[in-house]
Amino acid sequence: MAKTSSNVISDFRKWLKGNGSLTPNSANSYITYLGVSYNNDLGLVPTDNVYNYMDVIEQFYQAGDMLYAVTVINNIIERINNLGTPLLKALNDQRSALKKLRVFLHSIKNNVKDRTYLSKNNPNNPTSSTLDDIRNSFPKNSLDKIDGIRSLIDLIDTLGEKTFIKLVIESSYFFDVKIVDAQRKDIFNKLGNQPIPARKTTKKDGEDLGVGINTTHGNVNIFLINNKNIPVLLDKDGNEQVRKLIKRDTGYTISEGSGSIFKNYNISHIWGKAWDPRYFTNLWNIVLVPTWANSLLDKYSDDKDSIEYKLKEMFKKICVELYGINDPNSTFRKEWEDMASRMGELSEEIFPSKTSKDPTYQISVIHEKNNGAGLSYGPSQVGRIILQTI
Repeated sequence: MAKTSSNVISDFRKWLKGNGSLTPNSANSYITYLGVSYNNDLGLVPTDNVYNYMDVIEQFYQAGDMLYAVTVINNIIERINNLGTPLLKALNDQRSALKKLRVFLHSIKNNVKDRTYLSKNNPNNPTSSTLDDIRNSFPKNSLDKIDGIRSLIDLIDTLGEKTFIKLVIESSYFFDVKIVDAQRKDIFNKLGNQPIPARKTTKKDGEDLGVGINTTHGNVNIFLINNKNIPVLLDKDGNEQVRKLIKRDTGYTISEGSGSIFKNYNISHIWGKAWDPRYFTNLWNIVLVPTWANSLLDKYSDDKDSIEYKLKEMFKKICVELYGINDPNSTFRKEWEDMASRMGELSEEIFPSKTSKDPTYQISVIHEKNNGAGLSYGPSQVGRIILQTI
């Protein structure tokens, strides 16, 4: 069992005090939570390689091997998650503390000082330590990832998550509801009858039943899902049709070299699923985001404590609010259910709503390239960008 006087716990305590985002009581709570290993609750027995996992994390920490220290943490968090709900409060607390400890270990990286490697298999430096066995027990695909975006996440810890999310959202560009509604109607009317742009999928015949794949029917590309043939126009480079749509309706260019009006911005599909023709060019699913933030939105995470999850969830909430997706008087739901039916599916997409506890933002909204009455500003002009509080 790890004691609060261990090296990793002692250094973690100092880091918490300097990190600034926690109250002293919260910081002390994390230390208390990590003072015990819940081996019995997690089904760990003495034959398990990560038995007494806080001791194992401590040993890897002393060896300067943060990669495996964090890999053990990830393994324990996964074990806790697999227990399902409701969890013991102690395990919830343990999981929160382990996640914070993981942030600390990521912040200091590996600090191995030399190439000496104690191994049971090396006659020159044998060891009775179990660390070698533990390293061998983790397949490569389960090791903690060396993530190039971690430096950005470290910056987020400095700024604070709320400040960072506000910065990303208020630096991004949404589309006016008039353009969004027109595009949505067009997709609704064409789905299943005329080709609709979509990204090519990487799925192959014979994979999971119901998962969409690309095939051909005569001279027409097909999105095949649940034995339904949905004609699609496969996008040439992953976003060409989206760029054309934005340029057609607003006049703005993006990702088109030196002629682009938007520079260092990416087209982000907030709900993803760009291989599905219902999502690819539907502008309620598309936001122009700063390049430096796009990688966070591209990352999938179901960890509700992660910045990736929180940022994407807030973008979803804003899109739902801006475009009235959950409005009971809107036709969106009926159309969405109808399109799902045409594809042999149920409309199971979750559209989260903003709550009174969520922050208010000043967002930039791109309008059509006319004065709202169908009268063009002129062939060289673009739509107005108007600030909107939401």
